[in-house]
Amino acid sequence: MKYVPNILSLLRLFLVIPLATLPLFGLPFTIAYVIAILTDLLDGPIARKFDIASQLGATLDSIADVTIALVVIFRLLPILDISNWVVVWIFIAIGMKFLGVAIGFVRYKKIVFLHSYANKFFVLMLCFFPVFYIFLEADIILVGLLVLAMLAFCEDIYINSTSKELDLDVKGVLFK
Repeated sequence: MKYVPNILSLLRLFLVIPLATLPLFGLPFTIAYVIAILTDLLDGPIARKFDIASQLGATLDSIADVTIALVVIFRLLPILDISNWVVVWIFIAIGMKFLGVAIGFVRYKKIVFLHSYANKFFVLMLCFFPVFYIFLEADIILVGLLVLAMLAFCEDIYINSTSKELDLDVKGVLFK
């Protein structure tokens, strides 16, 4: 049981290959996408429930999350009918995420992905993008996601810049 959360995170990393190569929205792509979401929803709670959480596991989880998100975003961008300003905003948001990680790296000498409520909520909403896309225009969905991303990533930058010690499981600035 000790390695199950890390195995789930590694599985999510391996799912990058089918998500990067399979036809979008086909059954194999959808199955890989759902498995990626399920592994993301399960790894952290399993690690906490059985008291087997580790720095390695938290890092694997975050790297898998970011990798999957980037692959899916870059696969979807060419086929979505979205405004140029939204594309620019996406790249600004990605830059802000990496700025938060860079600040954490400089301050704590390790890769820092915070597991705040804001980050978790953003990732959850990002997972539902394909469902939202059935009902709404891409620009509308992306603006909502980008507002959530900017809030989460600004919070990351603030926490990584001001915290006296590293707490990857910080709930957020409103929960101190």
